[in-house]
Amino acid sequence: MSDASFDFDVIVIGAGYGGFDAAKHAAEHGLKTAIIESRDMGGTCVNRGCVPSKALLAASGKVRELADDQHLASFGIHAAPVRFERQKIADHANQLVQTIRTNLTKSLERASVTILRGHGRLEGSQRVGLREPSGVDRMLRARDVILATGSDPFVPPGIETDGRTVFTSDEAINLEWLPRWIAIIGSGYIGLEFADVYTALGCEVTMIEALDRVMPTFDPDIAKIAGRHLIDGRDIDARSGVLASKVTPGCPVRIELADFASRELVETLEVDAVLVATGRVPSSKGLNLESLGVETTRGFVPIDDGMRVLVNDQPV
Repeated sequence: MSDASFDFDVIVIGAGYGGFDAAKHAAEHGLKTAIIESRDMGGTCVNRGCVPSKALLAASGKVRELADDQHLASFGIHAAPVRFERQKIADHANQLVQTIRTNLTKSLERASVTILRGHGRLEGSQRVGLREPSGVDRMLRARDVILATGSDPFVPPGIETDGRTVFTSDEAINLEWLPRWIAIIGSGYIGLEFADVYTALGCEVTMIEALDRVMPTFDPDIAKIAGRHLIDGRDIDARSGVLASKVTPGCPVRIELADFASRELVETLEVDAVLVATGRVPSSKGLNLESLGVETTRGFVPIDDGMRVLVNDQPV
């Protein structure tokens, strides 16, 4: 039963998959539930991550298969030179995103979740502020508040992005153009996925990793297999132990590479584009966590084993 002193039993801030599941589960168990989203419904995974990236991988993978004339010839298949339309590949990914985004939104509506558009923030205990797109500010009360604001791409100091020649995965996912030579800074799963897409579509790729080996966070055995198939097998120029200390957008993009240990400049590259794939950081800025005395660590919100937010090691 809902408490009449509250506008909602539960308010979820963030409509990515985490927030979506939390809101749907709460509503289906009889709680009056609202979800707040300032961008596209579905968050990073649906709009700028898993869904479109896998669509691009699937389409570019078909191009790679058809371009492997030697392999096809072993089956007696002789294909004409492969042609593809970049825009239609991008459109394919975008159409899939739109379909899943629509289905996700309709699922929440069917569960009687109230969808609120705008920026949500905390305004003290059991109070949530909502800044609507029109600029109107509202104050809502909820018995419980769930923070599900996800993450954003991390751009290291010294790297300047312009969204066109130097960009993160948020922009790369749109596949607006195919640079002849692209440098990918970072060799985690995001960098590997896009390296696979770009090489399949004919781009020259240089991968830059600051630590002493590419894929430094991977299990060593997995990294060895992935390196053989996804780097050596793709003819990627992979460099480790060098730091992209400064990246300047333009035509060409200028990258200053420094030795990671000594920080001494060792080389300057001039490429057509740079993808910054150096990980992600929590999207906790703007939540007004200080109104409850919550102190974050590099953006991470402190929680206990029950996922309750902590202040001085005690649940709020």
